[in-house]
Amino acid sequence: MSYNKRENYEALLAHEPVEWIPDQVMDVKIAGGRAETWENGPLDHDGYDGFGNRWVSTVTSGGAVTPDSKVIPLDDVCDWEDKVHFPDLDAIDWEEYAAQQLAGYDRAERILEYHTWDSIFLRFTHLLSFEEGLCAFYEEPEASMALCNAITDYKIRLVGYIDKYFKPDVIIHYDDTATSKSLFMSPETYRTFIKPCHKRLNDAIRSYGILPGTHVCGYCTDIIPDMIDEGSVTWQSAQPSNDIAHIIEEYGDRISVVGGYDTQGAPGLASATVDEVIAETTRCMEEYGKYGHSFAIFPLIVGPAGDEHITELYKNIHETAVKLGREIPATLRAEGKLPAIG
Repeated sequence: MSYNKRENYEALLAHEPVEWIPDQVMDVKIAGGRAETWENGPLDHDGYDGFGNRWVSTVTSGGAVTPDSKVIPLDDVCDWEDKVHFPDLDAIDWEEYAAQQLAGYDRAERILEYHTWDSIFLRFTHLLSFEEGLCAFYEEPEASMALCNAITDYKIRLVGYIDKYFKPDVIIHYDDTATSKSLFMSPETYRTFIKPCHKRLNDAIRSYGILPGTHVCGYCTDIIPDMIDEGSVTWQSAQPSNDIAHIIEEYGDRISVVGGYDTQGAPGLASATVDEVIAETTRCMEEYGKYGHSFAIFPLIVGPAGDEHITELYKNIHETAVKLGREIPATLRAEGKLPAIG
């Protein structure tokens, strides 16, 4: 018996031994993300989202859009009920939106993950700015908690539409609560304001029979147990500023780690060489794939889509990931360290 991509990734999400180490980009169908224009602004030019944030493309972000720091929809968290406007989800042409993204997708062959950006902490700080948002947690805790809950209520409504029109296996909500060195706040502050909202959102996701996961691409080791408590079965896009090997050893029976590739270092730059990306892919597969479970590589290079050099880099990354992704578990099985499949 041999797995297909869906079955192999289902084993990953169940924290069971995989037949091969998955490459998320190649093995999973991802929907949502940047296409959520009501969350992230227009696709083809700078502009506003449904909350009143203006999104702009910058050179330092590799062409990705980020909130315009000059446009702050909310200058006082205590005024959120009067000033915060949530997107009208009924106004979205969900049938067309889903049809465009799911064209050619075979559910029998691959897992479907819906990625929704700008979760509780990110939207809170988009509305107020990072500095004012972080200060608000300390200066106006009641109003801050109320706004976080309102954002959660909105996200839960969004999940209902996602379920109806996409029927995904997994929903990943993006909440970058950390820099490459530390959390933006103390773990205690996270547990006061963000954790309860993540738990409520994840419970809502599970109520539809969908698995929840969290994206944090910074140093978040201190809150991995909290992610598990919140109900996330997968943590994406894990960066090596965290001790990923230790996290797999300690928590791999409860949460799967997707990432590993050093997106924030030289291998994640558009200027990376083929040798650099092959070396980084090899490091990931050997250091984290050696467990045979609970790890999938997710490589990301920051740069313009369609760039010929970046396309060549990805080609070499995926070829290396496929080769080692098969070889490493096969060796583990030959040594009796992993059970046979089937």
